[in-house]
Amino acid sequence: MMNLKQHIGLRVKSARREKGLTQEELADRIGKAVATLSNIERGEALTGLETLALIAQATDKPMVFFFEGIEDTRLVSRKRLEAEDELRLQAKRLTDQHLLLAQEILAAMERAQS
Repeated sequence: MMNLKQHIGLRVKSARREKGLTQEELADRIGKAVATLSNIERGEALTGLETLALIAQATDKPMVFFFEGIEDTRLVSRKRLEAEDELRLQAKRLTDQHLLLAQEILAAMERAQS
């Protein structure tokens, strides 16, 4: 389903968004053009390790973050991984009470699916 470029690109986008950076801000921090970063995030270009290390530093992520779950990329769609990343970001912004409520809602949806 997803290839290596797409997986790493999605993780770069996730790290950037989690840090609260725009593409322009991250591109500036790593010394790359916005178009280059956009191509990386969309999986159009595979970044080198040096650039990935700069991205890791700018987003406060360990290098391994960009490779986590890579073995699953052939099994799930990009759309699903993007949705899972968005859920993680949303969960971080919720209050404890709302997070617990969201967890209960998801558990109920999972039970209904069975």
